[in-house]
Amino acid sequence: MRRTAILLALVPACALLSACGKGAYTGASSTSSTTTTTTTTGAATKHGKGDAHPGGSPTHAQALAFAQAVNLTATDVPGFTPSRTPQHESATERRLQGQLRSCGGGAGASAPQRSPGALAQASSPHFELKRGILALSASSEVNVAHTAAEADGTLTAIRSPRVRACFSQYLSALLKSQQHAPAETVLGVSIASGTPPAPGTTGGFGWRVTAKLAVRGIHVSLYFDILGFVIGPAQVTLTSSGTVEPFPARAQEQLDPERVTRARAQKL
Repeated sequence: MRRTAILLALVPACALLSACGKGAYTGASSTSSTTTTTTTTGAATKHGKGDAHPGGSPTHAQALAFAQAVNLTATDVPGFTPSRTPQHESATERRLQGQLRSCGGGAGASAPQRSPGALAQASSPHFELKRGILALSASSEVNVAHTAAEADGTLTAIRSPRVRACFSQYLSALLKSQQHAPAETVLGVSIASGTPPAPGTTGGFGWRVTAKLAVRGIHVSLYFDILGFVIGPAQVTLTSSGTVEPFPARAQEQLDPERVTRARAQKL
């Protein structure tokens, strides 16, 4: 199982969450062996007066400057190193991304590099730390829409059971596509969701994605945590992962609030 390739494939998939829900959708998603669960961890905090985007659209340069100021850097994750694995998307990954976007309600089935309607989109490097069989990673992404209303719509879509089910199906198919031996089996993917506090923003969202695998008869779990929030027209997402064990909660509790602090300090 090429774990690094899977993690890198999740980066554009997380960006596609911004496209999910932009089109109208009705009915339930198709059934698969993947399961989705939902938990509540708190309530989102509405932005205070003066923190909301005043309206209008920032410039492309302003959006990129905001992303650069907010995204994860090497100093945020001491001991981690940027991945040297080329971020190459295979035809299968592009096809699965297109299915994710269509399933989630986005218009069209293609998966462009930039989400439809996005003013700017930028990612941090993919930082990794390996200690024996334990492997951790962290990265972030900023997606700036033209208006705060568009970003608010994205937040609503991400919180929907439909989008969680679509992402769960996507990850299950992605894992199966990365199998290179009959001894590897994908047992299932589940998502627990909540709304972690993000004071001073429109609201936050959080997913704990657990993928269970069997490798030569040994059960192994991959954990992916996707935390994010919307502030003005911007959506900020922090993605962390762990093999065998989840990304340390203590480190995560520092990284996510730091994104909020930096975002609130910027002007869009």
